[in-house]
Amino acid sequence: MKPAAQAKTRLASVLEPSQRATISLNMLEVVAEAAVSCSLSKVIVLGGDSAIHAAAEKWGAEWIADKGRGLNAEVSAQIESNSTSGAGSMYLPGDLALLTSTDVDQALNASERGTLLTMCPAVGDGGTNGLVIPAQSQFQIQLGTDSFNRHKNSADRLGLPYAIVETRGFGLDLDTASDLDELQRMAPGALERLLRPGDEN
Repeated sequence: MKPAAQAKTRLASVLEPSQRATISLNMLEVVAEAAVSCSLSKVIVLGGDSAIHAAAEKWGAEWIADKGRGLNAEVSAQIESNSTSGAGSMYLPGDLALLTSTDVDQALNASERGTLLTMCPAVGDGGTNGLVIPAQSQFQIQLGTDSFNRHKNSADRLGLPYAIVETRGFGLDLDTASDLDELQRMAPGALERLLRPGDEN
């Protein structure tokens, strides 16, 4: 996570800075609640500021500060740390406004409890909105533009079997004004709730 005040800059044309901070925290709450209420053994919120730290603890998640190395390096370091202790990892971005624990459990079940590489594509932009990576896997995350195809191609090159899970909750992340329009189409009223400060929800 970025600090809330620095998040969602691509929404600057349609949302004020305070609205972008609010929607960032509220989306993270949706994702964190989905994660902590399913069958994951531990949930970690990686990065962000003191507000995100406090929120993570309120939701029952562990918070770990990042070291400023960028998204792929930070997430990879945590995956490696988990793998060293024999645990697989699940990556979830913090901006999945419609994610539920059912979505998360569906991906975990497809991964055969973390032993099969599993990928969850974004519907609109070719990104990756969920990954389950087994312990000791050679797979390396490559989040960013067109990451879903790059992840599939990488797994194919390495000869790694994988599952693909497509759900409504994994399909939509909120990065652009058109994503907000799609959210309003898919879930009327959701955007208004996400724009309310946390104590008003």
